[in-house]
Amino acid sequence: MKKSKQAIKKSLMFPILILGLIFLIACGGQQGGATPTTGSTGTSSPSPSAQSPSPSPTTAASSPAPQLKLINDGYLTVGTDASYPPMESVDPKTGQIVGADVDLANALAKAMGLKGAKMVNNSFDTIIAALQRGKFDIIMSSMNDTPERRQQVDFVDYMTASIGIVVPSDSNIKADSYKDLCGYTISVQRGTVELDELQKVNEQCTKKMTLKTFTQDTDAWQALVSGHVDVYTSDLPVTAFHIKENPSKFKLAGEPFSAGQNYGIAVPKNRQDLKDALAKALEQIRASGEYDRILKKWGVEGAALKE
Repeated sequence: MKKSKQAIKKSLMFPILILGLIFLIACGGQQGGATPTTGSTGTSSPSPSAQSPSPSPTTAASSPAPQLKLINDGYLTVGTDASYPPMESVDPKTGQIVGADVDLANALAKAMGLKGAKMVNNSFDTIIAALQRGKFDIIMSSMNDTPERRQQVDFVDYMTASIGIVVPSDSNIKADSYKDLCGYTISVQRGTVELDELQKVNEQCTKKMTLKTFTQDTDAWQALVSGHVDVYTSDLPVTAFHIKENPSKFKLAGEPFSAGQNYGIAVPKNRQDLKDALAKALEQIRASGEYDRILKKWGVEGAALKE
């Protein structure tokens, strides 16, 4: 049956309306900005709220690079024998351990992205064994980097080491080496390079030395102060400190002489990651000038690394 003209008109209007609506929707979508914003990739970039914020340069620089396993999170735990001023000693007023090694340990810790250093007092003659038992992360205690000690620990060298010989101001003893001390009574700390060298030289002495040994270097010093020995010997920074404190009573018996090794930061044998982090931190504080400022503060700038 044929449709009327009115019916035909109505049937044609509906598709036209549908087509017009589709056209309007398409145009509206184009104006909404769906064009890719990342250039040649053709992928749209995420909205700013969806992106992770980039760290500021300050935050990135202060973050520890590798995640180190440490005894105290965020801190470098450092073993030291606090009887060795000006390198490490107990401040009688505060009870805190102070000295060049303490300041250097804190500077190194912060250069590693840590909060600081925690100092642990330990007698020198048992300090390597304590490190191996896990009592602290490292040792900073004016320790000479010797071949014998390298069999037990690794080292990061950080200062040069020299030896001084101290006598009373009115003493006639003159000594530029331990070979000049045969026949005398000498006070020295146990576990030190000084004691090792004295024992070696004493084997060659016709008239033997009398060696009085002490657990703490401060006690060895007091043996000279109290007149119980003829000579006291220790590392040059320590002997220079004692003479500076008592300039009219004591003097060096001769020129200081090299110990043949540097001071080293002792690190457990299985901690290459910690050794590398310390070496990098040492480079940083030397480059920044902080290393030199710390040594000068404690009067030991003459023991700075040369290279």
